[in-house]
Amino acid sequence: MNPDKLVVKGFHKDDPTHVTVLWWLFFAGLLLGLWAIYTILPSDKVQPEVLYTLGIIGAWRYGWKTLHLLRGLYYQYVRYPVLSTLADMTKKPSEILLVIPCYRTTPEISAPVFKALVDEIGNFGVSCRAVACVSDESDLGIIERQFDKLQEKVPVSLYIIDQDGTGKRSTMADALTLLAEERPVSKDAILVLMDADTVLPEGILKKASGFLMRYHDLGAVTTHNKPIVKGNSLIRQWYRQRMCQRHFYMSSLSLTYRVLVLTGRFSVYRASLALSPDFIDNLRYDHVKHWRYGRIRMLTGDDKSTWYYVLKERWKMMYLPDVTVTCLEDAPSGGFLKASLSLMTRWYGNMLRSNIRAIALGPRQAGWFLWFCLLDQRISMWTTLIGPSLALVVATYMGTKVVIAYLFWVIATRSLNVLLICVQSRQFHPIFVVLLWYEQLIGSLVKVYLFFHPNVQRWTRQGISGVVEDKSISGQIKHWLPHLQTTAAFSTLLIFVMWLYG
Repeated sequence: MNPDKLVVKGFHKDDPTHVTVLWWLFFAGLLLGLWAIYTILPSDKVQPEVLYTLGIIGAWRYGWKTLHLLRGLYYQYVRYPVLSTLADMTKKPSEILLVIPCYRTTPEISAPVFKALVDEIGNFGVSCRAVACVSDESDLGIIERQFDKLQEKVPVSLYIIDQDGTGKRSTMADALTLLAEERPVSKDAILVLMDADTVLPEGILKKASGFLMRYHDLGAVTTHNKPIVKGNSLIRQWYRQRMCQRHFYMSSLSLTYRVLVLTGRFSVYRASLALSPDFIDNLRYDHVKHWRYGRIRMLTGDDKSTWYYVLKERWKMMYLPDVTVTCLEDAPSGGFLKASLSLMTRWYGNMLRSNIRAIALGPRQAGWFLWFCLLDQRISMWTTLIGPSLALVVATYMGTKVVIAYLFWVIATRSLNVLLICVQSRQFHPIFVVLLWYEQLIGSLVKVYLFFHPNVQRWTRQGISGVVEDKSISGQIKHWLPHLQTTAAFSTLLIFVMWLYG
């Protein structure tokens, strides 16, 4: 199946032309409106310290991004083509194992997903053992019909297990256990973990397995994602700019055979690694230890758990920038603000919980560049807040013109950021600038909150929450202490900003 020709009712790849034109007019109107307000308001001199502070932070942030850009371009156009040439695309694995969780996916989504999957396995011509984790009868019928067709091309064994609605972890672990206990796997077998809303392109198994066949110290590979979104234009472009950023950073990190996540959308593992008892237990029982909450069971973020295990065991990982899976993204209900906050809470919570222990591995085990990127994740959520805080503090002394000037600074720097990303992703949209700042600002607030509330976890579909109500005295202390810590952290940031201006 060619994902570029995929048509799913209610899902859209991009905006119609007239909507894009309206976004350009909005962006131009925003600039003209800000300029008009700026020229009307009285002006006053800004203290040099304010400019120095913004300049130093900006130089650091954009110097770091430029480094990522150069690394990513080198990887994408120099290193990766060489690695791809050396990879053995003719040698096939002895077997493909597949685990695919399906939780309340509609037939409109399931049908193209399983058709593309079955076509790809059939064209690859390798025997397959697949475990589908289903929750609805409609999924079951679609899956069985497609795999019946596959049996005409290659030997295939299909297993169906039920999802009980408690999350993907236990179901995926059960599926891996079933495959491991049925019979031992050979050293050259591969295992695919993917979601039931991911449409595979032609040739993806040949490409992914070719790298695993050639490079024996490679534990897993993951690919580029392209979203087709069910939702309004704003949420659609937000998903797109996120995937552009992901491509930007993953290309850079893969230069040293590390990535920040083995995405659950589609990743391919060495089967002997993924079916090991430790890997399965890590997926099922993964947790982090916190000084206040003790043992925090990881509910979401199964892809962070698999990534951490591969990283901890010192296996290499690779990002395949020229292989793109299509993700059918059904955004959470509600408007853009509610949906984006819900998703950021889940994504950034997973990131922070995994970040803490990955940093603890140290630079020798995690790799120096990845380790610095993990540190940067912890620092950037604070530096992003300095700019707007400083603008608001200065505005109390000098008036709202400072805020307008700061917004011009935001547009200029985020436009540069978007252009850096565009150089590599070759995708651009006028609203990317606004959405990037929104995600950086609101995302930083969400990260700071979750940093002091690491127990907050929620699946956007299942509605599973990791917060347990405890009315005891110790429970109430645990409840209120992180709120006090968050307040103290923001107060310290404000005092620091006032000190900079003073």
